[in-house]
Amino acid sequence: KEGVEQEKQGAIEMETINLNEESTTKPAADKKAKSQSMEKLIKNDDLGQVAEAAPRYRNYRSISCDNKKKKTLPKQKTHAELKAERLKEETKKANPDDILVSDWWSKYYESVGNDPRLKKIFDDRDLPRIKMYDRNLEDYFGNFQDIMESIPIVKPDNDVSSDEDSDSDEEDIETRHRVGFFKGSIKVYEISEEMHLLNKTQPPQLMFSNLPTNKKADVLVRVYVVAGVGLTPLDFGGSVDPYLVVKCGKTVIEDKDKYITKDLNPVFGRVFQIRAKLPRDSELTVKVMDHDIVGANDLIGSTTIDIENRFLSWRRASCGISQKFVKKRGDKDKWRDQLKPTEILKRLCALKGWLKPVFKKDADGLKVIINGREYSPKKRKKGPLVLDMEGEEQKPVNASEERNSLALEALHELDVVPEHIETRVLTNEDCPGIPQGKLHMWVDIFPYSDNIPPPVNIAPRQPQKYVLRCIIWNTHDVFLEETNILGEEMSDIYLKCFLEGRKKDAQETDVHYRSLTGEGNFNWRMVWDVNFIPQENKMIQKKKTKFWHIEKSVKKVDPVFHIKVFDKDVLSRDDLLGSTELNLTRLPAPTKTAKECCLEQYEDEEKYPRMSLFERKKILGFWPVYIDPIDGPRELRGKVEMELEILTEQEAIERPAGKAREEPNANPTLEPPNRPDTSFNWFTNPWKLFTVIIWRRYKWHIIIGLIVILLILFAVLMFYTAPAAINQAIFG
Repeated sequence: KEGVEQEKQGAIEMETINLNEESTTKPAADKKAKSQSMEKLIKNDDLGQVAEAAPRYRNYRSISCDNKKKKTLPKQKTHAELKAERLKEETKKANPDDILVSDWWSKYYESVGNDPRLKKIFDDRDLPRIKMYDRNLEDYFGNFQDIMESIPIVKPDNDVSSDEDSDSDEEDIETRHRVGFFKGSIKVYEISEEMHLLNKTQPPQLMFSNLPTNKKADVLVRVYVVAGVGLTPLDFGGSVDPYLVVKCGKTVIEDKDKYITKDLNPVFGRVFQIRAKLPRDSELTVKVMDHDIVGANDLIGSTTIDIENRFLSWRRASCGISQKFVKKRGDKDKWRDQLKPTEILKRLCALKGWLKPVFKKDADGLKVIINGREYSPKKRKKGPLVLDMEGEEQKPVNASEERNSLALEALHELDVVPEHIETRVLTNEDCPGIPQGKLHMWVDIFPYSDNIPPPVNIAPRQPQKYVLRCIIWNTHDVFLEETNILGEEMSDIYLKCFLEGRKKDAQETDVHYRSLTGEGNFNWRMVWDVNFIPQENKMIQKKKTKFWHIEKSVKKVDPVFHIKVFDKDVLSRDDLLGSTELNLTRLPAPTKTAKECCLEQYEDEEKYPRMSLFERKKILGFWPVYIDPIDGPRELRGKVEMELEILTEQEAIERPAGKAREEPNANPTLEPPNRPDTSFNWFTNPWKLFTVIIWRRYKWHIIIGLIVILLILFAVLMFYTAPAAINQAIFG
């Protein structure tokens, strides 16, 4: 009876909710799907709306008298549990090694060798690399003339005499009078008498077989321009504003809007796509221009690539072969060719006149036979399952994936073009024979179809916005620079802090006057906005390098934090007592007490390990300040107790804090420092100087002195008025 009543009540609740949601006309299958979707939404913790997503009814079908069939909804997580899980996921994602190799640029900088940390990570994780060529790709692969040669067609110049032709450089003449290329191949071979008689009865055997078609090919050309190196300066002041112009056939793309200001080593990160027809549009030209606000733009240099030779070559120069066959969507190492490795291997064998590759599997594993040679995988995977470094079970290796991996290894041994970046020299006709800089780039060529893979994302890294907060709490044992009127050593201490390259944005604390022990109390907060690239550990700064420049240039600098301790002077320049420079990505470990603080923190990395503020988020402790004399060792000049904290832009909005002790004075709240009464500016408070300094110390001396002065005055007056008084008393 009780179960029937619950069933009726559940049915009434279900009907009421369905009426409110205008779903009474839907079939039962839709109701069931909706219930499942709601349960799925409840289990999805990433949405952060578990409480709102909970259904307001129970399914009446799940309620019966049988307790075994009764279904219960999953337990909802509290807000604190969800926040803890979210923080745990963020901490897991914030692995510095994962951040370093999170995008394509990590492969580029590893190939260039700018960051030694990347080499170790790539070696430990066995990540696929990019081959960096320090010259044109044609110089390493015979100009890709394995199928046909490019012979220049030269037009004779009647204006030039034969004597001038003989004295001039032959290559220069061909360049000036060249009208095109003859692309073909000529083979000369001896024919014996038997072969000659045989050729009369039947046509001779062709030496050229399996040649590519000579029909027009519709292709998509992708030009990846990564960066420029050592461009020739053309502007006044030794700078240049480069941008790119790409030309293929009649198609010209001017990237004038994306010019980079005042940079001789610009990072372009640009991808250009051009649809072309071969052999008509066989030459690709990339120009680097100098953008000028007034006047015509100047040509810095250009380079030309024969894309037809690359497209027809059996070396697969149309798209470099990656080191690994990765099919994961969205991965930076994803396979970016139209054809799979097995298909590329078949095409290579056909172009070279070999038999098709044969895959076979024996007791030793999978093997492939190419032109009579057997290839086997170098790293054999034992067992049906593959375990990663954490020991988590993954899917078994697919047979086709295993074949593609083996074909890929064979292709690399057959000397095909790997995934690469080539260094092309820029030339200019106005300066023949003189390089005008270099370009790091590569070109992909695909037959135009619907299954062309998406381009590689090489967009330049964008900085993330952070907020740096520094709280100066106290100073200890600061060098005492001056001597007061009472003969005591003292200093009027204040601190100035700024980031590298931003000295104009320096912030100062207030002054702790008349410090007699080197101790200063401040409770002062400083705040800076920081644009930081975590993968490179660099800050981005925009500023004018010269006062006459109209636009600001972008520079990457190390995140170095400068701290300077000064002695405040009224009538002269402030004296520097000590300073230090802290790299926020390699901070020396601070000490907990001022007594332990010493110069060894900057020298002994084993005892005081380096840490990154961007990983630790907040660091509190003591750091020493010093001076470096011209002759002699470094001298300790004081100790600064401060707190460094780095926050993301969103975190700074959620936890606001004002500069100094201004509103909003929170996170944490800073109280006015508890300074001694002797800490004040004597120049603006002379009476306080007397009452606090002189009177307290020499009170009795002043009182006794005043009494003595009064007694002397009384005696002088007495002796001065005594003769007149005596005369008046005697003679009336």
